[in-house]
Amino acid sequence: MNNKIKFIFIFLALISVFYLIFVSPFFPNQNGNLGHDYDIWFPRMLSGVYHYFENGLTEIPWFTPSCCGGTLLYANPQYLFFSIPQFLNFYFDPITTIKITILIFASLGFLGAFLLTKNVFNLSKSSSIFMASFFLFNGFFAYRMIIGHLGYHSYMLLPFIAYFLFQPNQQASFTKNLFLAFSSSLLFSYVLYSGGVHLLLPISISLVAILLLALIQDIEVNDQKSRIIITMIFILCITASKLNISFETLETFARDYYPLPGIDGITYSLWVPIKSIFFGPFTWMDTNNIFTNSKWTIQRHELELSITFIPLMIIILGGTLTISERANLSRRQKIYSLGLFLLCLLPLLINFYNPTWNAILKDIPIIRNSVMLVRWYIIYIPLFLLIAAIILNKLKYKKFIIPILIILMIYMKYDEDKNYYLEQSYDPEMAITAYNTFKESLMVPTISHITNQRELEFKDGKRLQGRDEMMGFGMSQINCNESLFGYLHEDFKKKGLLQINTAVTNLSNERYNMKNPACYVFPEENNCSPGDHFTFEQKEELMSFVSYKGFDFNMTKEQHFFNWLSLIAFTISSFYILIYILKVFIFKVLN
Repeated sequence: MNNKIKFIFIFLALISVFYLIFVSPFFPNQNGNLGHDYDIWFPRMLSGVYHYFENGLTEIPWFTPSCCGGTLLYANPQYLFFSIPQFLNFYFDPITTIKITILIFASLGFLGAFLLTKNVFNLSKSSSIFMASFFLFNGFFAYRMIIGHLGYHSYMLLPFIAYFLFQPNQQASFTKNLFLAFSSSLLFSYVLYSGGVHLLLPISISLVAILLLALIQDIEVNDQKSRIIITMIFILCITASKLNISFETLETFARDYYPLPGIDGITYSLWVPIKSIFFGPFTWMDTNNIFTNSKWTIQRHELELSITFIPLMIIILGGTLTISERANLSRRQKIYSLGLFLLCLLPLLINFYNPTWNAILKDIPIIRNSVMLVRWYIIYIPLFLLIAAIILNKLKYKKFIIPILIILMIYMKYDEDKNYYLEQSYDPEMAITAYNTFKESLMVPTISHITNQRELEFKDGKRLQGRDEMMGFGMSQINCNESLFGYLHEDFKKKGLLQINTAVTNLSNERYNMKNPACYVFPEENNCSPGDHFTFEQKEELMSFVSYKGFDFNMTKEQHFFNWLSLIAFTISSFYILIYILKVFIFKVLN
């Protein structure tokens, strides 16, 4: 069996095991339910399906009438219209969509980690498979997907971004460097467009950490400076539209009124990430004793990061051998090591609680809008796995040791306590019924009423429970699941103006019973204030909006500029990548 066939066999075997452990039992679970946060994504993706059917991909779905009496879609930093799961949902039911999404990104995570370890860090195939296997089974991706944090699926692109960004190019031409820069730009930009706004900073810091580790290993990356600069420029250009509208949104919905929790004590500040990454999560009772200054219960999935204790044992072994051998580091390596150490302190610092320090954090943009920052611990996952792989690579019998370690890791993943996830409560039946009804009729249900109903009875006597899923039956839920408004709707602008169980065309004080969501983000340009409704002069816009056909509204000149900038940058980079791949393929065929 040649090496390529052997690698494909290992890859397929590991993906199959991943599916059996983390997908099959939970989509749906033993009660026919899903993770609780899918009650956000299924209705939003269905709204995207309706928009796509009515407008195609040429019209951006800035807003949606589907819930909250009219709210943000593309203009919401966390929503994912331009993403793989949304595109899959155009053709597959919601549960099948999630299953395929998980398998796609699990596969990309495995392949990216393998290529990064082998081609950037120059490790053996067996050591690279170790890195790829453990990254594939990391607890952050698996359990966040199970619980319903769909916006985090792009985390698995991190190794591929690093691979394209730091790949050695001693003999690389300018055309190849441009290909690598554009590839990393598109992948990083995808993180933002697919709802991974909370991953942007942790992934950026992870990339810097990987770069520093490569420099410590004396891997030459000086020639990649131009590639890194081009990548950063194109990331800013490609994401300009989404970034600008996100900042416009945050001007209205800062959501900085929640306290920022932290760990009150240096010992626990160190122990929490160590336990979460190497030994499994804390229970919700433990976390709520450890964290202070929190308004909300901190659930188990927030600290699901485990890569098992195996990498820790390898790192301890490697550290012992390094000390005993008195390894000498050059001055440059010492500087890079210090930089990496300081970088690793960041997740500890922002999760440490002290009243004075907490007040400083609450003044920092982006951080002050957060409710929980433990996700920053994901910076350690690829870093610790790479260090463990580097140490393993030095062992004489690694080809025999690594398969045993992978099998042990898989057993430990299989044996993890998953009862919390098996008892998740989101019933997707109403969302699936709405999706199937649309696929059969190809008729988009126009939003006709504002509702607070949570149950529907069908002609056959069947009753279904739902919330935002009421959109599938022509109703926009006033008690919607929209964290942008605050978890208790503290920032739902002028919510009281909406009339419950009343038609959207009902006029009161020259206002229709539907919010004009353009007022949330561009109030000055549209002569209104956040929370205002469509006026009696805007009936045509209202009827177009509730039919998912969008409506004309004014936006800032900056937003117009950034829309075009993003489109042009995306088109240039995409076409270049396509042409480069065709060129390489044709060259191989002819030779």
